[in-house]
Amino acid sequence: MRILRRVLESVAAHARENFPRESCGILLAGVEGPSRVRLSLRAENAEKAHPEHAYVLGHKAHIKAVEMEFSGTARIIGYYHSHPNGGPRPSQNDVQQAVAGVTYLIVGVCDGKIEHGAWQLKDDQLVQEPLEVRK
Repeated sequence: MRILRRVLESVAAHARENFPRESCGILLAGVEGPSRVRLSLRAENAEKAHPEHAYVLGHKAHIKAVEMEFSGTARIIGYYHSHPNGGPRPSQNDVQQAVAGVTYLIVGVCDGKIEHGAWQLKDDQLVQEPLEVRK
């Protein structure tokens, strides 16, 4: 996954702000040129029972992202969420909810430190992919 530094920093800030609850959102690329994450949309974590251990992407951000796709201003290329008090490795729930062809950015927040990992579903497993941060 190629991502702009400012977007990665915004995703990390969202994770810190929502700690100890999971944060989540959508990763968008431009419509032309290389697939590089240029924008993130913060979403509400609509998980009511255990928002510190799970997330449900709020529909308002998803609707906005789809509208951006239809208007030709952006493409959805992935999603992000955080793991409070954990690392950036996928949970079993993450694997079960994953869809092929989508990149998942997981942000681990532990003792104030941030770690990132990018993942794609291959053969029913989330496989780590390189995370290339650009200016």
